[in-house]
Amino acid sequence: MALYSVWDWNRNSYRVYTTPTPVSVGDDPVPPNPSGTSPIGANPDTDVKPLPPGAKFIGYDHLARGEIRRLPSSFTDLGDDAGSGGSFWMQPVIVFSAGVLATVWFMRSRRMRQNKKRRSGKRRRR
Repeated sequence: MALYSVWDWNRNSYRVYTTPTPVSVGDDPVPPNPSGTSPIGANPDTDVKPLPPGAKFIGYDHLARGEIRRLPSSFTDLGDDAGSGGSFWMQPVIVFSAGVLATVWFMRSRRMRQNKKRRSGKRRRR
């Protein structure tokens, strides 16, 4: 059973996950290779490997248990070990696209109602 910890910014503690895959005591995890680091180090929200598939949430802890990971940032984020999950609906592109579609739908339905009122008004006058 492998343990993983993900920092939860809202609760200021680690979310602890477990997977059914066995882990050898002597196996050290392969460290991530950050693409670009700043003078103060790598960004843990983007440069750390995502959770593996099938990880189950077991609770919160103030100390990291197991390997420190991150939540996948999108449904296509496969990372080093094919992690999946995350919220599809909270991705910026999805939220923006949904907003555009809702605005287009609203404006179109409003225009159709206005046209319908104009047509019905012309028929009554005759």
